[in-house]
Amino acid sequence: MPKPRRRLILPVEVFNREFDAKVLLACFAAERGFSVIVGSKREIHLKMDLLPQSIYLAINLSDRNILIDTLLNKLGHRIAGGDEEGIVYSSPEIYIKEKLGSEVFKKPEIFLAWGPENQRIWKTHSDYQGAPIHITGNPRIDLLRPELRPFWEGQTQDLRNRYGRFILINTNYDRINNHRPGKGEDQQILKAAQENPSAVSEYDLALATYHRDLFQNFQTMASTIAHSYPDYTIIIRPHPSESQDTWEKATADCSNVQVVFEGNIVPWLLAAQVVIHNSCTTGLESYILGVPVIAYRPLTSDRFDRKLPNSLSQQAFDLPELHSLVDVSVKGAYHPDPNISTTQKNLIQQYIAYLEGSFASEKMVDILEEYDNTLENKPAIHLPTYLTGKTEAVWRRIKRQYNASFHMNNNHRQERYQYLNHIFPDIELRDVESRIENFQSILNRFKGLATRRITNGIFEVTSTRS
Repeated sequence: MPKPRRRLILPVEVFNREFDAKVLLACFAAERGFSVIVGSKREIHLKMDLLPQSIYLAINLSDRNILIDTLLNKLGHRIAGGDEEGIVYSSPEIYIKEKLGSEVFKKPEIFLAWGPENQRIWKTHSDYQGAPIHITGNPRIDLLRPELRPFWEGQTQDLRNRYGRFILINTNYDRINNHRPGKGEDQQILKAAQENPSAVSEYDLALATYHRDLFQNFQTMASTIAHSYPDYTIIIRPHPSESQDTWEKATADCSNVQVVFEGNIVPWLLAAQVVIHNSCTTGLESYILGVPVIAYRPLTSDRFDRKLPNSLSQQAFDLPELHSLVDVSVKGAYHPDPNISTTQKNLIQQYIAYLEGSFASEKMVDILEEYDNTLENKPAIHLPTYLTGKTEAVWRRIKRQYNASFHMNNNHRQERYQYLNHIFPDIELRDVESRIENFQSILNRFKGLATRRITNGIFEVTSTRS
């Protein structure tokens, strides 16, 4: 009797951040015999009871996912723990506090870590119960490596054609500049502190105040840079949950500024003359790509700054210093200090594995394949547990669909739809197929893969070879 096909689910939360990398991982897994479901996390969660029992690769380990993870287990899915935001944080203690839930952390039977530091921190979690933590890297890093940079050539050239020479300012202020007025965490904390100071913790208020002040400094900086470099386009790329209106108002008198959130960040980095950020993942992405990158730090805090991306960047602590660094970068005269470069290389190797040699995607599939082999010896889910999970999942789907159709007023429903479509737009089968064809051409592998649309936002990638 033939062995059942291995199955893997790869949910995607933010399309522009994750989708290309998850399709690449799907190619490696399908080549190895997995049937891979990849697509919108929201749609996968709504239809989890309709999908075949699979290994589910989690994208974060927060307790806000406890309901979903519990349902996944009841339905017979197995969870492999991962975290798309597992390497950029202000301190290990804050990362554990904000990103690692006590209950969700008990759910995975294996973990896939970005690098040694990720592994080390997870092992210190008070609710860590001994599940294997494998250092695998992340497929998003595969797409930054020289071997796969041709994947971005068409998009990079298109951006150069559209915008000419541009300076990229990447922002990360969704907590204070949320697209939904008053909904950002920092906005709510600052408002609560005004009404009742004792209702807010010292840490939360200090963090919110710091983010607010940095955000104000970044608005001033964006306008100043635009006026200082009139012959360059200034692209402001906000976090996907940020309000773009705020940035447009802050630079309303600058004719050379465009506020754009479009596509994966990588071609934007490759096309830019220089990248400016503060405590943002784009700092380490730019470093790996060899793109001039500056951490603008008009305020500093050992408590709140995210050290990895800032340490991998040139650093400017005021506007004159920033201006000098931008000047050198746009003239093509930037040359890294060898001593700093050695320190940066040693640092990043603690956080990110498989920057060279085997791809992270291959290592992940190695581990998932080994894990899948162990499942043959594990007991199947009990039928009553499965039926309970099935009932709960169906009821959850009906409730969500009812609320979306009737319970929310039209403005709320429209605003939510716009946001969901913003972070994961409607895509067609051809969008998946074109990415796979690109990977096939660049790497000269993944022949014989088949792709089909399961339902809205969910696709399956398999190999036609036995």
